[in-house]
Amino acid sequence: MARPLGGIGGIEQKIKDKQDLTDKQISDAFQDMKQLMQMAKQMVGLSKNITQKLKDKGNNISNDETVLFKSHLLSLGISDQLDDPVMRSQFSSDNKYYTELAKQISQIIKPIVEKSGGQMSLTDAFCTVNRARGLDLISVEDLLNSCSTFESIKCGLKMVKYKSLIVVESDNYNANAMNNMIIDLLQKSDSISAQELAIDANIPQALARQRLVDCETTGIVCRDESIY
Repeated sequence: MARPLGGIGGIEQKIKDKQDLTDKQISDAFQDMKQLMQMAKQMVGLSKNITQKLKDKGNNISNDETVLFKSHLLSLGISDQLDDPVMRSQFSSDNKYYTELAKQISQIIKPIVEKSGGQMSLTDAFCTVNRARGLDLISVEDLLNSCSTFESIKCGLKMVKYKSLIVVESDNYNANAMNNMIIDLLQKSDSISAQELAIDANIPQALARQRLVDCETTGIVCRDESIY
């Protein structure tokens, strides 16, 4: 029977055992990652097959159903649009890179923007785009520069800067419809907070706060600052 090592030899053996265990854990983690990526590829392939079937049906399926399906895919981190993610290394010009990236970004987020009332915070856009791109992440700077070209490429989106928030806005965004929604909610109760509007409209609280400010600016509603 082997006797446990003592002294320096024992310490060295413990360090080696710990290092071996760490190496095994790292190896297992990479193996799990490979399996996960393989499953992701299978899911992407499945989504493309389903998307093609939807296209083949043509008029037998509504645009709303297609948009809903794509939004479900994105919620799982899957996009049928990204056969070839736009990469900076593909272009010698930054302007060309930002233009092509903007086209791809609009493909990813436009269905979600329109489904969520016509606006999306830039923070949500950043998360959605990088989730769809998988390992090919883009920086905040890339997103800002790309979104600033939306109007010039006529993709149906534009970037709007508020005092405390930057949003991506659909050309179909109807501020009056949002104001009417706020009025309807106010008729059901004496007041409404940004948190309550966020829940009712299913939008981030920062965006809900901005919509209340917009409504206040029109003079339709007023703020009671005596309530804490």
